[in-house]
Amino acid sequence: MKNTVNRQVILKYLSEPNADCGAPPYTASDLHYMLEHGYDWHGVDKKPVSISQINRTLRDLYAAGLIVFELKITDTTQNKLPQRVKYWQLAGEVERNKLLSEVNDACRLARRVHGVLFFGGLVEKPMNDYQKDQVIKSLKTLMQRTHPDKVEGFADQFKQLQESLAYVRSNIDLLSAPAKQLQSSPSEHCRSNAQSKA
Repeated sequence: MKNTVNRQVILKYLSEPNADCGAPPYTASDLHYMLEHGYDWHGVDKKPVSISQINRTLRDLYAAGLIVFELKITDTTQNKLPQRVKYWQLAGEVERNKLLSEVNDACRLARRVHGVLFFGGLVEKPMNDYQKDQVIKSLKTLMQRTHPDKVEGFADQFKQLQESLAYVRSNIDLLSAPAKQLQSSPSEHCRSNAQSKA
């Protein structure tokens, strides 16, 4: 199989987290979004290829055994029916990506423990003590699985889990101290953008 620029770029995107889209696996729409907003960074000297070309490249890489996919049902958006969508990732990174996803989900839940503020108002109430204990248990379990002394390559995730655990254990009243709200990382911009295109 010829190693074209498009194949190189897609393999690179599938090998690393993205600030907007989180960690792999990614859909073809996610990859299209990333190419639209970062094509020059990867050495592509023109605007990105179409979604059909991305799908064709993904099929070629899949046939060569370099990537795998998982079918997931997307949520209903904009009055459209749910769809079966392929989420692509490197063949050798499935377990790693699964752990990254678990860390992101746990930290996302931790950000909601003290409630959710929107335009200065509390739109989601704080969790009760039992719910907080369950979040703490989940964070501590993931910290064991990503501890730098036990596994390499998860130092950033371990730090993220530490910050989330400290946030959950704190006694923060977001209405009186909104600046203490734990910031999201990564954002969900890519997913929402991709779903709006579907």
